[in-house]
Amino acid sequence: MEREPLEQRPASVLIVEDEANMRMTLTDILRDEGYEVSAAACGEEAVEMCSKRGYDVVLMDVRMPGMDGVEAFRRIRNHAPGIRVIMMSAYSVDELKEAALDEGAIAFLAKPLDVEQLIKLIGEVKDTVILVVENEDATASALHDSLKAHGYRTTLARRPHDALELAAQIRFDLVFIDAELPSMSGLELYLAIKKITPSALAIMISGMEEEFEAIAKEAVRRTAYTFVRKPLDLDHVLELLRRMTGLRASGDSRKPPSLA
Repeated sequence: MEREPLEQRPASVLIVEDEANMRMTLTDILRDEGYEVSAAACGEEAVEMCSKRGYDVVLMDVRMPGMDGVEAFRRIRNHAPGIRVIMMSAYSVDELKEAALDEGAIAFLAKPLDVEQLIKLIGEVKDTVILVVENEDATASALHDSLKAHGYRTTLARRPHDALELAAQIRFDLVFIDAELPSMSGLELYLAIKKITPSALAIMISGMEEEFEAIAKEAVRRTAYTFVRKPLDLDHVLELLRRMTGLRASGDSRKPPSLA
């Protein structure tokens, strides 16, 4: 569903919560923070609302009468695959947590909610800052344009020197790094950026050549999140970003399955 770029409007949030007091409190808090907020009292209502308009973020309770939050999430994703969903629960539901995160929820928060943490997470969904370090014109343009179109604040650097200068001045949340770069390898650049910003997460980009795939895999062994191969599957890249955005808030430190 088409939406305006995030820079031109406040982010829209749908709260899905069966407890009326909790629903109203979260609505008031997020409106005070400047978000455009709607609310649903059950999973069925949330699915219907999401079928009629697009939301930037859905804050979804897991335990609700009727359709639970995980099933509502699955149905919403059927017609809005790019939607960013944060699950929340007052119960120990490890299996549901793993299922939701594996299927694309960006975070899973425990109740009672840490409101400051929640606001920070929603802000990160809207304001994630990304550095793309890519020397190949076609890949650089396609990735940069796709990320910008989906609301990410994205900067493109073609040379390692430029990337290091930027990293020294701006805190990037996520970094895409091509394994094949002039003057230093993608692995060397990744390690240099991690010294400047240890919290930055990285996705390595590899060509099909064994040499560059080996560099990307070594970076992953050294704590990079994962690597992707050219030509890029942009839908897969966006799915990885949605998952990575909520890693710290959800306490989920698992990497995606290893690539063969």
